[in-house]
Amino acid sequence: MLGRFNSIFSDLMKGFLSRGTDAIEAELKEMENAFALITTGALSGMPAPPSYMGIKLLPYMEREMRVMLSRCSTLDDQFAQWFSILDFG
Repeated sequence: MLGRFNSIFSDLMKGFLSRGTDAIEAELKEMENAFALITTGALSGMPAPPSYMGIKLLPYMEREMRVMLSRCSTLDDQFAQWFSILDFG
């Protein structure tokens, strides 16, 4: 009986950890997008930091730029992406 309880509890914890990790990964993706948009905001007409600061950060932003450009094709339905991550309905 105790072994069965431990097995159920272990599976339950794995599920919670998996869901928590998925939510954190999704939040990290959104933070990367926000960082890229803030530092390269002049390209989209938003207020941006001084250009010399953006140029100094550019070598470190290669991954963020790739993420931002790859996400441009899937920006049509952000709510659907969040609802699928958070498992609504």
